[in-house]
Amino acid sequence: MKRTCVTLVGAFLLALYWWMATSISDTEGVVGDEIAHLTAGYTYWKFDDYRMQPENGNLPQRWAALPLLARKDLVFPPLDQSAWRISDVWEMGFRWFYDFGNDLPGMLRAGRRMIALFGIATGALVFLWGRRLYGDRGALLAVTLFAFCPTMLANGALITSDMTATCMFLAAVTAFWAMAHRLTLLRCLVFGLALGFLCVAKFSAPLIAPMCAILFAVRVARGDTLESGWPLPPQLVGRMRIAISLIAATVVACALAVAVIWGSYGFKYPMFRHFEPNRVRSLVGWDVLEDQGGPLVPILRFARDHELFPESYIYGFAHTYRFSRYRKAFLNGDYRSSGWIQYFPYTTAVKTPIALFILIALAALYLASRRRSAREWLDGLYAWSPLLSLFVVYWPFALTSHLNIGHRHIMPIYPVLFVMAAGAACWITRPLRLAGAFVMALAGWFAAESIWIRPHYLAYFNEFVGPTDAWKHVVDASLDWGQDLPSVKTWLDAHPPDGPVFISYFGSGDVNYYGVKATRVGDANFDVRLRKVPAILTGGLWIISVSQFQQVYTEARGRWDPEKEKRYHALLGNVIELSKTGGKLTTAEGNTFEEFQFARLCHYLMDRKPLAELNYTFLIYKLSDDEVTQALYGPVSYR
Repeated sequence: MKRTCVTLVGAFLLALYWWMATSISDTEGVVGDEIAHLTAGYTYWKFDDYRMQPENGNLPQRWAALPLLARKDLVFPPLDQSAWRISDVWEMGFRWFYDFGNDLPGMLRAGRRMIALFGIATGALVFLWGRRLYGDRGALLAVTLFAFCPTMLANGALITSDMTATCMFLAAVTAFWAMAHRLTLLRCLVFGLALGFLCVAKFSAPLIAPMCAILFAVRVARGDTLESGWPLPPQLVGRMRIAISLIAATVVACALAVAVIWGSYGFKYPMFRHFEPNRVRSLVGWDVLEDQGGPLVPILRFARDHELFPESYIYGFAHTYRFSRYRKAFLNGDYRSSGWIQYFPYTTAVKTPIALFILIALAALYLASRRRSAREWLDGLYAWSPLLSLFVVYWPFALTSHLNIGHRHIMPIYPVLFVMAAGAACWITRPLRLAGAFVMALAGWFAAESIWIRPHYLAYFNEFVGPTDAWKHVVDASLDWGQDLPSVKTWLDAHPPDGPVFISYFGSGDVNYYGVKATRVGDANFDVRLRKVPAILTGGLWIISVSQFQQVYTEARGRWDPEKEKRYHALLGNVIELSKTGGKLTTAEGNTFEEFQFARLCHYLMDRKPLAELNYTFLIYKLSDDEVTQALYGPVSYR
């Protein structure tokens, strides 16, 4: 009865997690890549065509779009247009989201609720691992930490691939370990499905190979009798027989995983339902994907030549490989395209409630305080093998990754941290003592952190940094992913402007759709609508996304220095000369000049306190005409 009650409490916490993650949907606008994921998933189902956004996982996109298929009121843009022919998911998605009167809040709500189900599945696995390693108390502590973790709540109900990948990494190592201890056809099929779903969840899936290799070596070295089912004998004895049997089962599981991959793309090779040479193409050509070389390029070319996998799957892998090696990023005032080894350790340190680290330390202290024989220690490590294999493979991969654009990419290690911390529940005894009360207080502190930051889970930073000045340390998906555009309209309604309004917005939301009447400046990378560039800049209300303030994705990124000042004056001189002769800037020239002009204004504002800081992601300034003139054309100081 007690065990059943614990299970029911765990189920309640997971239901609470789902509600906390999804209930804020209507307060958030379109976030980050959601526009691409949902649009792509819808086209996979609707048109059996796989040209859209193949680089971000077929499974989460399909899964999120599934409930939209039953809706008869949705109008999709016509396919006979350039954006469809060149596979431009951003243009097609923008039109679908904003230009056809579709119920965008309802579309987002439905897709986010679907993705949050993967969160529930992840939490259930965390609960089961906590129970397996530390009993019922450990299970409850582990699932509590999962349910209230700001990172899990922030990303668990977004239409992206991160929560799906987190779930499937944990599911795959769990399924392999289960198969390695009772080799039955059912367990082999479960592992094959988990492996296949992981492969179509995210292109970091190949990391499962070294994880399973570690588990295979550990299991065979252990040498215990392997229970099995039909068509094998009831028991397998001897390391060689165990190794051969597990290899054979893994081959069968891999074959099933390959079938899952093909099934995800309609069991057909071509990326396009209808291909027209010289008219239909991918947004980025194969020549671009292969232009930087690398050891995987020949392998991918071979797979393509021999049609080993669906074309869209190979393309997605090649795209991820090409663009993950160099990606513009920001960390603590520094700008790089090749990443930092300290990026994810830093974001983990500042975006995780401090209570979790203390709980992990208490769990380690408890283990250290127990008198155990060498055999007992080895048994404990053996039981931990799946979680440790996930951690020791994924963590070094993350450290060396050049894709430092968001804390979300480290999510697969969080379930391991929750189970590690669950060991602190061993201090909770009857009668309750000081150590146990401290553990419970830490769990309460952890939950309180989550409740305090709600609904701005994405902007959570612990006491080491705090959310208010977090933009000085990291931006992009770690803080400002465009989620707060609806709040700008709410703020403007409460504070009616008495002059022009300018906005520089980072994200895939549409400023016009959300009712923000403003001139967009310096954010052409995130605006597909036609507009006049460069904009005429004057005094007024300036609303700036913190990711835009740091100039991560513009040509003017980095600290303002004499070299940028020289480039800016050259661009300014060109604008003046063209105005005298009646010439016009090209769109590209206008965008570049506007970026440098806007960057100079941000440099001027760097040490100025904003009028308001909205949800930690927008800085709002009130500037006069003279101040704007000073910012754009006056003397500049370098910091």
